[in-house]
Amino acid sequence: MSPNDDAARMMAEIQAANAELARRAVAPGWYHAALGLLMGGLIAVQGAPVPAIFGYYLVFGLGCWLLFQAYRRRTGMWINGYRAGRTRWVAIGLAVLFGLIMVSSVHLLRERGLIWAPWAGGAIAAVVVTLGGYVWEAAFRRDLRDGGSL
Repeated sequence: MSPNDDAARMMAEIQAANAELARRAVAPGWYHAALGLLMGGLIAVQGAPVPAIFGYYLVFGLGCWLLFQAYRRRTGMWINGYRAGRTRWVAIGLAVLFGLIMVSSVHLLRERGLIWAPWAGGAIAAVVVTLGGYVWEAAFRRDLRDGGSL
C-alpha cells in the first residue's frame, strides 16, 4: 500500500465519521422551540417585579441545563455554539439580534412606558431563536459534510 493509498483511506474514514456525526446531530423536535421560549421569556419578564425576574433566571438556568442534558442524551455529544465555521456566524448573528430585541424592548418599557414591549419583544425573540436554532443545526451539519469537525 502506498502513502497515497493510506492518505485516501484516512480521508475516507474522516468523511465517513463526519457523515455519521451529521446524521446524529439532530436535536429533538421540540428542542429549538423550548430554547426559543426560554430566551423569549428573558425579554418578556423584564416588565415584571424584580423578584419575578430573578425567579425566572432560575427557571431559565434549569431549563437550559435540562436542554443540555436532553441533547447529550439524544446525540451523545455537545457542540459549542461558537465553534469555527458557518455556525459561528449564525450564533453571533442570533446573539446580536437577541441583544437588539432585548435593549429595544427594555427601552420602550422604561423610556416610553409601553408595558407591552417586553411581551412583544419576547414573542419576537422566541420565534427568532427557534428558527435560528434550525438554521444553526443545518449550518453545523453542512460544515461536517464539507469536511469540518467538531
